[in-house]
Amino acid sequence: MTVNQRTLLTALITSALSTSVSAYELKNGDTSLGSLTGKVQIHTIQADAGNGYDPSEGDSYLLKLKYLSPDMNGFKVGIGSYTNGNLFNSTDFTGLNPQKERVARGMFVTPDGASKTVIGEAYIDYNSEKFSATAGRQLFKTPLTKIAASQIPNFYQAYGVETTALEDFKLGLHYIDKMSFGSRAMTDWALIGEGTNSAGAAIKTVDLSPNPGPGQAEFIDIEDTVPGANDSNGITAFNANYNGIKGLKLGLSNFYVDDIANNFYLQADKVYPIKDYKLALSAQYLHQNEVGDYSDLDFDLFGLKATLKGKGWAVFGAYNHSDGDTAMLNAWGSDPAYTSSIFSRNAYRENVDAFKIGFKYKIMKGLTFVASHADYGKSDTTVGGIPGIGRCAPVPTPCVAANDATETDLVLIYKPAKEWMVKAFYADRKSEYDDSSSRDL
Repeated sequence: MTVNQRTLLTALITSALSTSVSAYELKNGDTSLGSLTGKVQIHTIQADAGNGYDPSEGDSYLLKLKYLSPDMNGFKVGIGSYTNGNLFNSTDFTGLNPQKERVARGMFVTPDGASKTVIGEAYIDYNSEKFSATAGRQLFKTPLTKIAASQIPNFYQAYGVETTALEDFKLGLHYIDKMSFGSRAMTDWALIGEGTNSAGAAIKTVDLSPNPGPGQAEFIDIEDTVPGANDSNGITAFNANYNGIKGLKLGLSNFYVDDIANNFYLQADKVYPIKDYKLALSAQYLHQNEVGDYSDLDFDLFGLKATLKGKGWAVFGAYNHSDGDTAMLNAWGSDPAYTSSIFSRNAYRENVDAFKIGFKYKIMKGLTFVASHADYGKSDTTVGGIPGIGRCAPVPTPCVAANDATETDLVLIYKPAKEWMVKAFYADRKSEYDDSSSRDL
């Protein structure tokens, strides 16, 4: 393969095997003592184009075990343990940075793949007819925190309340003071984000010398998730959902990150039945501005998506446009953009027009094929040389977009039973900073 061919192809073939255990009820006679659920997941990289940032081959595992207590006058306690590591010590860590290790290792939460356990869930829930409350470590699924995870996900230490007392509305108010970065954090920062702070992690999380990060699968203060932030009292999150009109869903989220940034997000979804088909239309708007003296932030994102569903198939098209004077500071695991791909989130960069098309087809019972292609117009986001990653050569020459970023994803999903799933992925990705004369990205 010639150098020019390599610059046009960054291919990665991966597969994942996952099995989940249905809840096992613990009993003492007729008295419930709660339930246990488990999950085993194996992720293997079969081959890649040798970009120097991700392992070319290797295997990782996830072991999850969660206990949920019985209902105690509306209260429940949940504790979830997540263990991740290098399976069979088979992963190739030899890389291009000074430590000769690959920094974008999205399968692990340790530099060398050593096994690590995190108690990612340790919370108390309270539920009544129209009111609920939660406190502790948890998966916090909102449009501004939900992100793709290959093994260990991101966790948040949050406290909050929700209510459905207003008809057709669901309102929530939460406070987040810590978060834990999952397995994909280094991929988010180094490969997907390329040091732009716009892909779900804005810091080098892995504990690698000479400039170690805070570590993954560790609960850290919110100010420690942002490069250069001096102090923050955490995140105040407000969510509102309205479903009073048949077929229409409206959602609003606001994340106020003390002394750093404010993120406002609005989304609308409408479904139209058309004979044997369903047409789903969606629109989104995201705005970010600075709070306090941290940095100048001015970012807007608009999006449209249309999906047509038939029996056993679906096709979709999506568009995102970003403008403002900066890219998005995307430091807390946010990824609502319609055009995001497995390894590309360029819609969060400055001044981008992004397009994505795709389809889903059910080949037979339990077997589904999904394909998509995304094109991200050249952004105005530049990033200085990152020592040890080689994104820009020579340092400190800044990276300037040389071409449109693109990504094609092919996914085959096999579910022979409810508890079992096998996925095979193929991704062909090209960086906007790819320059055939000097950089092979």
